[in-house]
Amino acid sequence: MLEIVIKRLISTIPVMLTVATLVFLLLRLAPGDPARVIAGDMASEDTITQIRGEMGLDQSVGTQYVRWLAALAQGDLGHSVLSKQPVSTLIAARLGPTFSLAGGAILLTIALAIPLGVLAAWRHRRLADRGIMAGAVLAFSVPAFVVGYLLILVFSVKLNWLPVQGYTPLAEGVGEYLSHLVLPVITLATIFVALITRITRASVLDVLGEDFVRTARAKGVTERFVLFRHALRNAAIPIVTVVGVALTTLISGVVVTETVFNISGVGRLIVDAVLSRDYPVVQGTILFFSFLYVFINLLIDIAYVVLDPRIRY
Repeated sequence: MLEIVIKRLISTIPVMLTVATLVFLLLRLAPGDPARVIAGDMASEDTITQIRGEMGLDQSVGTQYVRWLAALAQGDLGHSVLSKQPVSTLIAARLGPTFSLAGGAILLTIALAIPLGVLAAWRHRRLADRGIMAGAVLAFSVPAFVVGYLLILVFSVKLNWLPVQGYTPLAEGVGEYLSHLVLPVITLATIFVALITRITRASVLDVLGEDFVRTARAKGVTERFVLFRHALRNAAIPIVTVVGVALTTLISGVVVTETVFNISGVGRLIVDAVLSRDYPVVQGTILFFSFLYVFINLLIDIAYVVLDPRIRY
């Protein structure tokens, strides 16, 4: 197991280097002058030149790249051009809302999707199966921002049960913390509940047709034991894969949900940085998301070995 982890960690180095290079080049190839955008329409040429110097844009692209990689190797993501704060500090300040939102969504997704998928597979072609699949198709078809606005309309505007927007840290009270997370978590989890429900149903159906399941039933094993000990365990590999992909998408795809509910997370940070052409913040946040993606894929690979000892890398 340790050898697997070490090999995977080593393999992440070229991946992260490639991502860093692509991010750097794409930002430099984007049209427009970031110094002029930051300075504003009424700024003088001297002011624009000064900002370009502060951003290092007066140097060649090769020099900028080498200096940026050297700082990155030391763990320095740079400083925001607008706020002058370290990018790592800005990201750390926004991690709480983003991780709370993504963590709550993935827990809700697993709690709902896997039991619903198993139930649909067990009641194949019956009313429960058709109802669950119809709901999954509907949930998968509706955009997240539409779900968010509908939830706000019903539970915040009409019923006045939950707050419309914002985020309250856990330190300020569990009740306020949870009440501000309910609607955005449901919004973010809806599409992933639909996706993982369908994958779970298909995987469990494949396993239920295997000979060892029929043998277990012939021996008088209870249906619950067949479903959760035999079928679900042997169908776990594709389910874990989709859950891992969903987790990475949840963390890096919270931009829409954070915008709808006015939550100041990392997603909002990167959107604001893109609009203001704050290069260091954009580069730092994208690299941060890339590292999370690689790390979660490492966890998925480890989970494969734990779930199925026959798998070796």
